[in-house]
Amino acid sequence: MKKIMILLLLVAIPAGIFILNMEEESATMRSYNGSIYELETTSSLTYEAYKKKYDPVYPNEVIELDLDFYTYENGLVSDDAPYKGSFKDDLGVEKNGLYVPESGDVTFTVDVDKAGYYNLGLDYYSILGRSSSIERQILINDESPFIEAESVTLLRQFKDAYKVSEGRKEGISDVRPKQVEVHLWQTDTFKDRIGYYNEAYAFYFNAGVNTVTLKSKREPVVIGSLYLFQEEKPVSYDTYYQTHVSNGAKVSQKNLTIEAEEAYLKSSPSLNPIAEFSTSKFTPYEAFVTRYNAIGGYNWRIAGDEITWQANVTEAGFYKLSFKVMQNFSSGQSSTRSLKINGETPFLEANQLEFKYNSNLRYVTVGGKDAMYVYLDEGLNTISLSANIGTYGPIVQRVNVLIQEFRSFYREVVMRTGLNPDPYQDYLLKRYVTNFDARLEHFEEELQSLRSDIIKISGGRSSLISAFDRTSNQVKKFITDEKNVQKGLREFEQNISALGSWVITVSEQPLSIDQIILSGDNYKLPKISQNIFQKFWHELTLFFGSFKDDSDFGTGTTVEGPTIEVWIGTGRDQTTLLRQLVDESFTTQEGINVNLKMVNMGVLLQATLSGNGPDVAIGVDQKMPVNWGIRNAIVDLSTFDDFSEVSSWFNQSALEALSFNGHTYALPDTEDFLVMFYRKDILESVGINQLPKTWEEVIDISPMLQKRYLEFYIPVTQGSMSTVLYAMIRQNGGDLYIEEGKESGMLQKPNIDAFMDFTRLFTDYEFALEANFANRFRSGEMPIGIANYSLYNTLSVFAPEISGQWDYGLIPGKVVDGELMQQSVSTVTSSVIMANTKEKEASWTFLKWWLSKDTQTDYARGMEAIIGSAARYPTANIEAFEQLPWPIKDYLMLKQQRELAVGIPTVPGDYIVGRHIDNAFRAVLNSNVSPQDSLYHYHLKINEEIARKRKELGL
Repeated sequence: MKKIMILLLLVAIPAGIFILNMEEESATMRSYNGSIYELETTSSLTYEAYKKKYDPVYPNEVIELDLDFYTYENGLVSDDAPYKGSFKDDLGVEKNGLYVPESGDVTFTVDVDKAGYYNLGLDYYSILGRSSSIERQILINDESPFIEAESVTLLRQFKDAYKVSEGRKEGISDVRPKQVEVHLWQTDTFKDRIGYYNEAYAFYFNAGVNTVTLKSKREPVVIGSLYLFQEEKPVSYDTYYQTHVSNGAKVSQKNLTIEAEEAYLKSSPSLNPIAEFSTSKFTPYEAFVTRYNAIGGYNWRIAGDEITWQANVTEAGFYKLSFKVMQNFSSGQSSTRSLKINGETPFLEANQLEFKYNSNLRYVTVGGKDAMYVYLDEGLNTISLSANIGTYGPIVQRVNVLIQEFRSFYREVVMRTGLNPDPYQDYLLKRYVTNFDARLEHFEEELQSLRSDIIKISGGRSSLISAFDRTSNQVKKFITDEKNVQKGLREFEQNISALGSWVITVSEQPLSIDQIILSGDNYKLPKISQNIFQKFWHELTLFFGSFKDDSDFGTGTTVEGPTIEVWIGTGRDQTTLLRQLVDESFTTQEGINVNLKMVNMGVLLQATLSGNGPDVAIGVDQKMPVNWGIRNAIVDLSTFDDFSEVSSWFNQSALEALSFNGHTYALPDTEDFLVMFYRKDILESVGINQLPKTWEEVIDISPMLQKRYLEFYIPVTQGSMSTVLYAMIRQNGGDLYIEEGKESGMLQKPNIDAFMDFTRLFTDYEFALEANFANRFRSGEMPIGIANYSLYNTLSVFAPEISGQWDYGLIPGKVVDGELMQQSVSTVTSSVIMANTKEKEASWTFLKWWLSKDTQTDYARGMEAIIGSAARYPTANIEAFEQLPWPIKDYLMLKQQRELAVGIPTVPGDYIVGRHIDNAFRAVLNSNVSPQDSLYHYHLKINEEIARKRKELGL
């Protein structure tokens, strides 16, 4: 017994000391007071639940808010404040209004006689901004009433710069018209645009004085009037029809066909004309050339996007409305559209017009076989279609909620077991995971309910329920035995992601429209079906057309003058857009012909050596210009007289990798740089209330993350120097090279300190060496980390279920002499002029045009118009970057980080530098070599290679 007691004391005493040390460490850990980001207090109510919160009273009154009396706060730009003025739109309509900036909160008061639910209507003017939708959060009496009110949008309007049919010539491909914004006064309501509810939101106001706050999230706007009212609900078709009949309306026998690609207005610049080749029945159609003969397609998949056409009819009356469409995108489901005639929903059934999946071009008439007529006035009318989720709307909402619950459950389990749990250990999940059994039972019930609802809508079992079946089967295993949770953790995360992908798939509503036909009862729609021989001939034509060399985008518009050849190493959409911009704004203006080719830049060296290279190459790697320039293979751009002016268009960081010994061999197309991404929801849940500003603070928060099996991400690439390490070197005041690139600078004290700090993150604090940050950020396993800001595009499209839960900020830094240094690292792609060009001045003129503010802005917006926000172009031109459709908060942060960015210099022999610095890093991790010794060893090797290369080049 004594031996047992002694053994217990021997165990207890060290444990007690350990606990005391832990408490002491916790007591000395840095405390964080306040937060540098705001976690907005979001309502837990959906709009559906909010409407049940109060008595269903809907006073039939109109109450206008006085725009002369308002308060404004939290603006981010000091010289951008609200003001009253007179504003004339592009149609000549002039009204007085209140300008509301793209940042800050503007609050109005309203005196309400009768408490109840009111719609909020407004007249607004879409003043010049960044060409994205106007977005606001609405607060009623300083509170967000429901979840959907945290982001409501008002539409901008765009049009084609010219009709696509103008100047069309046989045998010559069409030129896609540029999208031009039309600034208009519009009347609208704050409404559900996605299609969950298909109505204007109703906000509850108390009797007496209330406040309405519009929190700016994106884009400025001018408000002409803001009022409370009751929006009229659309009547049934029968009532609509009988009302017009009683007023003398009859069915017109006049017919009108509208080419859908020539729309009047669209709410997004991505809704431009498209070329359809799938059948020769699209009009117009011509083999072997590009004909923009339809509108929409995959670009018209975002709920809320709207297209409007004008219909000029010679006789007032009822018309059948038919659409010549192809919906071969979403197998097993319909694409849904809301119809408006002259800006109003004509009847209730028009809220959801379904276009079922079909691989063939076909006609869809409103009402189907029992056509529902629409009434048009004599003269100009408008027909609008707006994408919405349709019947899947309520289900999508429920799945989004379920995904959030799954993510929360998954994180709680990971915080207990880690990412790679022992399958045989008992982690006591039922004890430590809150409501373990009840949550799993709820998950299974909700999955089965959703599965049943989907089957009802789709008309049977389909691929749409496979993700629910897999997840349900796994949840059943979890219910049977809690150890199945730890065994199936990775599969569970994959199933959650599959549900997120399901939401994306169902929420997208693509549709191509070829023609809109207004007709009377006696009109027979033209035949568009094809027999087997017509289909065979069409496919055969396409087959032979595929042998045509499609890498050469020709010379387009031609003029008397020199001709240069330009190679671009990106995709077909990018090359097509550049061809269009060249024809529109370069060739005629500058008198220079451009032969544009889409080429894999991997063949540039061979082509140049054989004398078949281009005059200008666009999109080359940042290491190429200096390495080719010192061999006299490309032109030194700094020899041009106006180089200093042109180089001022870019940040110095973007030029650093392209310059050597006072010579600049290229100019940057794009610039990407490091920022810090973070999950607001998860950081708050673990008690991190302020973002780390220094690397010491990163170390301070790492125990708070790691004890819950969460991680901070630092990018490390095998065989090259980490960009974060270089950022730390520059933050410490070090340089990668000394003696103008003749020697490595890694033995300078700031560099040694940075290298030791960097390696310590992985040796002492066990940061992950490898990870798919996008996936693990999405799942919440890595709620904070460093990555290039272009990850923004990926997350916006790839992870819609965490929208609003993440943000980004400046990367951590180092305090040097009392100043916080937060340098980031930029990487670029660039454009060069080849040394063997015979048109040096013409090539320089082209390069200046291509990299100018106007061209870069047009190119960036054009790419986003064609592909969507996922293709946001990281232009290196500072002024063009300012014009891109960023929310103002994001733009200001990115502007600040860009100004703190530095480039990685390029020197002869630098190919060995990153490799050996990484070797030194790996030796510390894997062989327990001291950082100083490892760095010294590889420093000597770096200097040997740099000296050898300089000698080879005669430097």
